[in-house]
Amino acid sequence: MKVQMLTKDGCPKCTQLKMFLEMGLGDKYKEDIEVIHKAEKPEKYDELVALHSLQTAPVLICGDEVLMNTDPMKAEEFLRTRLGK
Repeated sequence: MKVQMLTKDGCPKCTQLKMFLEMGLGDKYKEDIEVIHKAEKPEKYDELVALHSLQTAPVLICGDEVLMNTDPMKAEEFLRTRLGK
């Protein structure tokens, strides 16, 4: 199962999370994360926002589990425990 990551333009936390995943974790999870960018996939983005009652970005979603606090340590733990890497 892939983890979905919601992002949007002009979002400093989105940029921070992307940089952490790329540089801090060496893109370890790149193949396991589906990036859903608001401007690029607006229908899918809006569908997930409505489904999970989200009000912020970035967000990591795995099935019914949602991580809204995407600080580096929490994001890494979420990915490691859901993806088994």
